[in-house]
Amino acid sequence: MPAGFDHCLAELSGVAAERLDDVDALAALIVSAASASGISPGGLPLVRRGPQGSSVALVCLDGHLVMHAAPARGGCLVDIVVRSPGSAARGLDVIARRLGVQRGSAAALGQPPELG
Repeated sequence: MPAGFDHCLAELSGVAAERLDDVDALAALIVSAASASGISPGGLPLVRRGPQGSSVALVCLDGHLVMHAAPARGGCLVDIVVRSPGSAARGLDVIARRLGVQRGSAAALGQPPELG
């Protein structure tokens, strides 16, 4: 029986620029979200800064978490994939709460297509 995965892709808005500009805090947040999702980190988060923001990624044996932050726009894109029985939504909830996202400021960007 193939393993199932839970996927969540969301754009969060209304986030204070200072929170999105602190890459150390974002890295710690990604680790907390992984734990809430039910997966264990396979190493340290990868952090990259660019002229318009930063990206933080955490690759785990049972999934991944990626955040692309745009402080000047007050938003970020979050992608979470976890192997069942984990919950991507629990990880997204941790991220949204810690970033201070207000209800209605998170937009789900669609469901993954059914394969095979």
